[in-house]
Amino acid sequence: MQAKELKEYISQDEDRLFSVLQASGFHDIWKASSGEIRCATPHGDNKTGVMIKVDPDLYTAIFSSDYSGDLLGAIQEVMDTTFSDVIVFVHNVLGIATNSQSKTKIDPLGELKGLAAKKIKRDRKSNKKYSEAELGAFIHLPYKTLIEEGISPKVLDQFNICFDPKLNRIIFPHYDWEENDRIVGIKGRTIQTKEELELTGTPKYWNYLTGYKKSHNIYGYNITKQYISAYSNIILFEGEKSVLKEYTFNKGKGCSVALGGHSISNEQVNFILRNVPLDCEIIIAFDKDVMTKEEEGEQFLIKEAMKFRPFRKVSYIFDKYNLLDEKDSPIDKGFKVWQYLMKYRKEVK
Repeated sequence: MQAKELKEYISQDEDRLFSVLQASGFHDIWKASSGEIRCATPHGDNKTGVMIKVDPDLYTAIFSSDYSGDLLGAIQEVMDTTFSDVIVFVHNVLGIATNSQSKTKIDPLGELKGLAAKKIKRDRKSNKKYSEAELGAFIHLPYKTLIEEGISPKVLDQFNICFDPKLNRIIFPHYDWEENDRIVGIKGRTIQTKEELELTGTPKYWNYLTGYKKSHNIYGYNITKQYISAYSNIILFEGEKSVLKEYTFNKGKGCSVALGGHSISNEQVNFILRNVPLDCEIIIAFDKDVMTKEEEGEQFLIKEAMKFRPFRKVSYIFDKYNLLDEKDSPIDKGFKVWQYLMKYRKEVK
């Protein structure tokens, strides 16, 4: 059988899928839902670390190595062998005759070597972690412009928002998505007007910690993780202030995070899929300019949403009736407009 036929054949019988997974070294295999299988990698102990979609494509994600593709590719990943050898291997496991003359040659230490190499690669990507002592130079006091925008002082305190009197910047601490008491980024937003910025050449944003990779973290997850189950959804905004406004609307118990931009990285996708419940809807709430740009627009929103679609219900907010201004976040026009946009969000099928 060719690869496509082989995947379809496996997907038609759960016992075949389980046999292939077990023979490949995956373990702690269980049904997360009627259309999704979870298990651990051969040398891992996370029973939710691998997801397989039970469909003709057998879409598979391995979170420990950031792999996403089909099951055959996942087997190749953990065995550290060639794709043609994987095809022969799976045929043998299922007792299917093959005319291929190639023999499966698997280095018994290959997987360990591969995982070690990937761990080194991941470690290089990780953000450096700091203690809250890094905030010692700032004033722990909510700045008036944020309150004037409708963000409650209680929420500003909840997210540890500070002010830098030396550089006149509002400080947004970014806490690590796994070690929630550790800081990985300190983002400072100037209080200068647009005209003042142009005259002085001052950057609007300033990162106080060099090397911070926004694509390897999610702002606000350290707080939001405790409320996701109650809402059964998680809202993905671009910026920190949108998260603060959503929390204000919900009296300090929100369900939103900020990505730091409008492109969702593979690391962010994998982290979200790994950490939110199976029944959690992922809602993309990007700024109005993303909806209207010729090179982006609605098709871009759908493309970003599809990064989650094999495993979760996902939707996006689209301002069909132009309720927002050009640079607005979907939550910037107040509670009623936000509720309307949420109610008529579009699900990606």
